Amino acid sequence: METIANLVDEILDGKGYALIPDVLSVAQAAEVRSLIIKLADLERQTGKLFVHDQKERVYGLIYKGEIFEQIVQHPALMPVLEAILGDDMHLGDLSAHILHPGAVSMGTHVDYPYWAMKPPFPANPVMVLQTIWMLEDFTEANGATLIAPGTQRTGLPPDPSNFAETAEKITGKAGSVVISHGLCWHDTAPNLSLQPRVAILGNYNPKFIHPIQDPMRDMQQAVIDRASPKLKQLLGMEFQAALFNTIKRIRTQGWD
Repeated sequence: METIANLVDEILDGKGYALIPDVLSVAQAAEVRSLIIKLADLERQTGKLFVHDQKERVYGLIYKGEIFEQIVQHPALMPVLEAILGDDMHLGDLSAHILHPGAVSMGTHVDYPYWAMKPPFPANPVMVLQTIWMLEDFTEANGATLIAPGTQRTGLPPDPSNFAETAEKITGKAGSVVISHGLCWHDTAPNLSLQPRVAILGNYNPKFIHPIQDPMRDMQQAVIDRASPKLKQLLGMEFQAALFNTIKRIRTQGWD
């Protein structure tokens, strides 16, 4: 089993990503996959589902099942993420990505906030890590993630021709998780199979980066009430508490 130091080194200075097998059992992965398909069906009926070219996204997973509360703070991943982003990092987004049969590539990209910045992108500090949860086997045929190894070190936007020549298809067994550097050039391969390919995508940022999705959107108080200290931190609750206390102090004592 890879050590935390080895995983961190691979993400920062090696290929730019690391695959951790058996984070979920095959049965657990299948259960989560089934839940996501049901959520997508429900949101499709209510018009809330994001749909584009045979691809669907279910956003705000953190409030849509206790299993997602566990996934987002899974102990197999936290030490690696915190070693790179700091133990006060926060959640940028947790969503499900469904590639239906016939879905084509998304387009080669880097992750937020890099795509919102002017290149060259700074190598340090790292501004985002992505986790890709394989809820079924990622195969050569069903739209496995494509990553161009080592491109996190370039600090440049993707070069399509270079990506086409160097990208690796990241295959793996259900229950595996990939942690990737947000500067790595990546894409989804076309889904040439006859079944939807389902994954969970988690994005984590250091504390100073504004998350791409508001983690308090669609907030459910029951989730906050039972949340661990780590989950509250990931959701930015410490900031909310500090802001509330500051406003309260100003109202009662005035400005210093």
